[in-house]
Amino acid sequence: MKKKPEPRKSNRAFHPSSFTRSVHPSERGQAYIELVMVLPLFLIVIAALIFFGRVLYVKIALDMASYDACRAAVEALRPGDGVSQGMIAGRETLRGFYLNPAGANITISPAGRGAWTRGTPVQCGAAYDLFVGDIPGVSGFATSSGMPLQSTTWSRVELWRSDWR
Repeated sequence: MKKKPEPRKSNRAFHPSSFTRSVHPSERGQAYIELVMVLPLFLIVIAALIFFGRVLYVKIALDMASYDACRAAVEALRPGDGVSQGMIAGRETLRGFYLNPAGANITISPAGRGAWTRGTPVQCGAAYDLFVGDIPGVSGFATSSGMPLQSTTWSRVELWRSDWR
């Protein structure tokens, strides 16, 4: 005896979208409204991350420039060459970070009475004004010249370097 095949049941009644449409017909377009509400917040967060990244990049460049300027200054073979060697090293470091060295202010000065002798602490500073006028919403809070950033490094003139003669 042959069994009669059972009729196939339609899966259409169990599809999730048909179930939700019948239960909540008034929530059509809710995803668009949520997107319109949340998208500006996402854009603000992304803009803040980009702004923070730019500031952090310049701050790291200034830290490296002041450190390199200080290292070059305290390792000078002659006392009169320390400042010029440090300035050159600081400018080259900023150039390596693709920043304009002409826009930076690099200072090198010995502590105390201004004598450049062995063991004297030397202060090296680097300052830069980061232009933020191209970021919407931030340009109103910054000064006209930009956001001032600076870094300072201290080191001692080398004690056991070759003689100054």
